[in-house]
Amino acid sequence: MAPAASLIEPGRRPWLKALAIGAALLLVPLIWWTVLALAGTRVPVPVPSGLSTVLIVVAALVIAPLLETAVLALLHWLTIMRIGLPRAAFVGVAVAAAVAAHLPLTLVRTPVTATIFVVFAWQYAAWSAARGWRIAFLGTALAHAAYNTGSLALSPLWAFLLRPA
Repeated sequence: MAPAASLIEPGRRPWLKALAIGAALLLVPLIWWTVLALAGTRVPVPVPSGLSTVLIVVAALVIAPLLETAVLALLHWLTIMRIGLPRAAFVGVAVAAAVAAHLPLTLVRTPVTATIFVVFAWQYAAWSAARGWRIAFLGTALAHAAYNTGSLALSPLWAFLLRPA
């Protein structure tokens, strides 16, 4: 197995691998938002969401990973299984769908969303080919939940890096 492939294949311990993928993806916003902070980029003052803290946490840790992974599964079935497109095309379609679901496009958020969904889509496709859609679904949702958990835990750092103008 090639070194790059071994990073995304499920391996012998897929659940640990999924957690590691989610944790490693925290480097994406850390690096990007640090670069933006060092460049002096400031964001508009955030608008309160109106959602309760409990709902925000449940949405981030359960609903978003399951819902977004279900969309990945549907896109995978449509692009690869039904139409027969290559994995790279699926990844492109999945990233476009993720970016569209996280509108509006911003310098702060869009590159992070695109990058993490490249990984989630590639993970789903590779795990599906290696172990079937069920393991791919659960592994990708777990990686996503791990990423979101880490993002919530690091929210004070994100707030510092993305402090308003």
